[in-house]
Amino acid sequence: MIGIRVTLCTALLTVPAATNPLFGGKLETKATKTHVVIFDMACRDGDYGEKLSDSIRLRLARHKEFSVVDRFTTRDVAESIGSDADRSKVISLMKDKLLVTAAVYGTVSVRGKQVDANVACINFTDPAKRADWTLSLSDSTQRSRGLIARAVVEKLTQKAEWTPPQYGDEEEPKKFGKPLNVNGSFDKGHTGWDAPDLAATFLIDGPKGRGKVLKVLTTANRDQWIAYRRKLRMGLTKPTKDHGVTYRGEPVAALEGVHYRSDWIDAKPGRRYWLIADKKGPGAKVFIKGFLDWSGQASGLPESSLARLGLTPEKFANLPPDTQKRMIKADAKAHPEQYRRECYRWYLNCGGSNDWKHHAAPFPPRGGLPKHVRWLQIQVYSYWPPGQYLWDNVHLYKDPRQKAPLPEVNPRTKNYKTITKPGPSKTPTK
Repeated sequence: MIGIRVTLCTALLTVPAATNPLFGGKLETKATKTHVVIFDMACRDGDYGEKLSDSIRLRLARHKEFSVVDRFTTRDVAESIGSDADRSKVISLMKDKLLVTAAVYGTVSVRGKQVDANVACINFTDPAKRADWTLSLSDSTQRSRGLIARAVVEKLTQKAEWTPPQYGDEEEPKKFGKPLNVNGSFDKGHTGWDAPDLAATFLIDGPKGRGKVLKVLTTANRDQWIAYRRKLRMGLTKPTKDHGVTYRGEPVAALEGVHYRSDWIDAKPGRRYWLIADKKGPGAKVFIKGFLDWSGQASGLPESSLARLGLTPEKFANLPPDTQKRMIKADAKAHPEQYRRECYRWYLNCGGSNDWKHHAAPFPPRGGLPKHVRWLQIQVYSYWPPGQYLWDNVHLYKDPRQKAPLPEVNPRTKNYKTITKPGPSKTPTK
């Protein structure tokens, strides 16, 4: 058992210092930003205090009304500051070193999964009104650091943080239209899906009332399975029971996991969808991935195309640039699916169960499908722990409640950029 205890203290200050009464200046009638320093918190249990402080910095920096001192500047001024630190010394650092109006510091303890945080705030933003506070926080979940940081920021900002859409926020519709994917029940064999490789993926008879189901074994030997899959991709063999893959040694579950892919589905910008699946076995996911045409950006041929043409990468690289461009263009016309690149991703999280469980959720979580997505593909993904995963009724539907196209809602991550349109081809020259 490890012990965690957190204590935070905050003092608030507004720029510029020359106009702040805390520093002997005159109070401005119109404040700009509240400048805050988050000191690294003292912790006897490794670097948990530093990580918690970083989480608070990052979360608070999303609020435009606050300016947060970066961690490098903070660490140049002071090492970790515990909750029992001399308050006057903390204020001295704020006034003489950092010129901030808010300071957060404390002590963190961890006991097993239990994290306790005692947070204190010294607030000098309004010199006419003291707003000191203390806050005791505890959490034992996997997201304890994020939840504690969230509570501290909410106390500082005096408003609730944004909560992303969650599974279960919206009730699954009682009726759907026709599925957009083919053969989600697997009752027609692998129509609409990859052919099972008979080493890690199989279509088998399910229990009474289920027809065919997809069986995935993530116990397959990783190196042997990857070598076998390459032969399949290169057209050197067909799915066979004599694949030579054993179920001993390092399993594929440990790294890549096993994807089982659907055929391509035309995407509609502004549309909202529902993905549903029945599963039995350990926790897993069903990905929805969006793709765009990247042929205009391609500077080489896929490995399978090189093999089909009897070329090596070196031989192709030595061809004249104009010849390379013509070959890429012809290959993209003959095999367009090989020039599609992922540009969107969402997944349905399916928890583990020894019984068949139904899972369903809408996507995109906010707004409609981005306009640059041209095709969708369902990818049933089984991975860790090594074992058997059973799947059935994997269907993609239009959202029956949607009446009109929805605008795209951009990611909230700062400086996030997405590929929306491939640029011109950049074929290398000699």
